Amino acid sequence: MRSWVIITGCSTGIGRALVPLCREAGWGVVATARNTAALADLPPGEDLRVLALDVTDAASIAAAAAACAALPLKALVNNAGYGQVGPLELLRPEELRAQFETNVIGLHAVTNAFLPLLRREPGARVLQVASMLGRLSIPLAGPYNASKHAVVALAETLRLEVGREVAVVLVEPGAIRTRFRETLSKVWGDLPERAAGTRYERILKKYLAVRKDQSERYAMDAEACARKILGALDARQPPRRLVIGRDAFWAGRLKALLPASWWEGLLRRIYGLG
Repeated sequence: MRSWVIITGCSTGIGRALVPLCREAGWGVVATARNTAALADLPPGEDLRVLALDVTDAASIAAAAAACAALPLKALVNNAGYGQVGPLELLRPEELRAQFETNVIGLHAVTNAFLPLLRREPGARVLQVASMLGRLSIPLAGPYNASKHAVVALAETLRLEVGREVAVVLVEPGAIRTRFRETLSKVWGDLPERAAGTRYERILKKYLAVRKDQSERYAMDAEACARKILGALDARQPPRRLVIGRDAFWAGRLKALLPASWWEGLLRRIYGLG
């Protein structure tokens, strides 16, 4: 009997890329998204369930857990999330709150809802998708930095508490190639208007250029990242920490080696905050 994995945030990016890879590897997949219309083009089959799941809605989480109760669920991939950007000085409290509701509180709520199901299966595992920005911080991404630092702390604590029953894998990808400008325009909202006439107007233009260049030069494809995650799903002994991407590896090394003042100076120059 096949083992099943539930994946949050399957409408785009890593989650979407992971669905067909898991199916090809013999997993049954519960693919979830807030709007299941985004998953309508997934090829149907006995190895696929499609569920609506909003990680910020307790009723939606409970309904998804109930729908999976009869499945031999062996893994959960907590992938749903987004990146709120902008200088902290211009950030509204509700924007920070929304970032944490999805990336942190939602992840925690989904984990707790599915742990009882996972405990039934030998070798079960939870994969918490954080980011390299859960170990270091960059300018103009304070809300996202903070949320991913929180995910790292939650994952490491959960491993100490339940790791002998259910393995906990902390996934830390670097930059993933996405539709950069389209995604950014959605999360920025009226930030450019708030920044108009301030020192951040110029800095945000620099930020756009830097992130676009980084995406084109260093970011990895979502499918390449998903293949690494699949490796942790299939592993007999899953890793505690899965760093994905050369940028994630080398940025972490560089931060550890450089004096703090040098590291901060480097980031200020890169992002135009000199």
